[in-house]
Amino acid sequence: MRNIPFGKWTVLLVLLALVIGCKKDITKIEPPPRPGDGNRTEDQKVKDEIYNQYKRLSYWEEFIPVYNPASSFTDQFNNADAVLARLMSMTPQYTQYEFHPDRVGPLDHYSWIEYTDEEGSRASKADLADGYGMVVYFIEDRKDSLYVGFVEGGSPAEAAGLERGDKIIEMAGDKKMVSTNAEAIEGYVQQNTLPLTWITKDNKTISKTLTYTTYDIQPFQLAKVFKEGGKDIAYIGLSSFEELTNGGRATEMKNKIDQAFTDFAKTSAKDLIVDLRYNGGGYVSSAVYLLNKIVNSSGNNKPMFRYDLNKNLEEERAGGDTEFADEVFEKSSTTEFANVYFLTTFETASAAEIIISALKPYANVKVLGYNGATYGKPVGFFREDITADIGLWAASFKIINAQDFTDYWDGIKCDYPYIYDNVEYDFGDPNEDMTRAALNLITTGKIAATQTTARSRVIKRSFSPQVRVPVNKRPVREMIKD
Repeated sequence: MRNIPFGKWTVLLVLLALVIGCKKDITKIEPPPRPGDGNRTEDQKVKDEIYNQYKRLSYWEEFIPVYNPASSFTDQFNNADAVLARLMSMTPQYTQYEFHPDRVGPLDHYSWIEYTDEEGSRASKADLADGYGMVVYFIEDRKDSLYVGFVEGGSPAEAAGLERGDKIIEMAGDKKMVSTNAEAIEGYVQQNTLPLTWITKDNKTISKTLTYTTYDIQPFQLAKVFKEGGKDIAYIGLSSFEELTNGGRATEMKNKIDQAFTDFAKTSAKDLIVDLRYNGGGYVSSAVYLLNKIVNSSGNNKPMFRYDLNKNLEEERAGGDTEFADEVFEKSSTTEFANVYFLTTFETASAAEIIISALKPYANVKVLGYNGATYGKPVGFFREDITADIGLWAASFKIINAQDFTDYWDGIKCDYPYIYDNVEYDFGDPNEDMTRAALNLITTGKIAATQTTARSRVIKRSFSPQVRVPVNKRPVREMIKD
């Protein structure tokens, strides 16, 4: 099976959308004739080819009219991005948003054009990111504290020793770390260097300067076993799904997943907590690897998920192309988890959503969320080269689980919504609200009212908890197939 990045988020303190660079074997698909009179400029040819490839590969191909020549459509637009935007606007609209009421417009708000150069091509690799590698939040009810909510493994922030739960008291010489100064702070985090002073969870004051750079993502956060209520309770957290091998060797992520399940197998754990609250996806092959570790024997050799395709890709599959073959569980651990509890936010997306969806038919799956649902991205991508440095990522396939669960455009609904993601505690800390809620649910069957956000008692259609105010947001990464 080829590696498949699926909806991975870039983890940047700055607002920079990192594109994942993986390519489908384009030799298996014959491109259509490139219309034109031979005298078109390079920019015109790019616009033409954006139309040609979107019409060929888009999951919603049937809604895109035939233009022959393509120039009769593309010459209306000044650039390739405008062409793509118009094509995406032709896709159907979804109007049943409960948890993402601001998500209006066409279903295809995912496709994009990637522009790379020699330097950018390295940064487009899925297991690389640019930036400082942390996300910080103000806690709204105090408005006087800027906390580190997430630190990505392998990043400059991790190398400096920053951890979730640390309190930032000075940035770039500015000690005004309050929400009214958020605009200035946004400016600081976009600089090439970032002088920081923070207070650790054990009350140590540290000052260091971070340097903006490209780094290898290490997404494995933590694995441990809680012993509560006479039970062994396994816990694993990952911030994304990166490569399983690199240069012929197993990656750190794979080795740590393997070790975690070896350790879990030595316990009597029947309950597993999977922390995906900051996981926006990554390689689907890596998500499948984790699924095969988690699934119990009842799911072994059973369907995991399948791909729904447009007519062009479906014709290829019917002709024997195995690129989009159905995924089947191949259990690879001796653990037997009957109950799986997922910790989620709106940032839980794509490959992370595949994990939740694929396990539903074979385990007692419960979703706990800071929001009312996950992000919502059942469609995926692969890059189609337009030129050497321009690629189209068109949403080309949709994921369907063994029970035909799909179309979660509004996210996967949480069984236990609006639980506080307490950024004052690290992941896996039993005192952290979301972790504690899962532990209580496992040991007592209940979640304490104090663990839910203040507004959860009055749940409205447009509910979006605002207990914390992010200084920066993690850009959406796409579900990508190579």
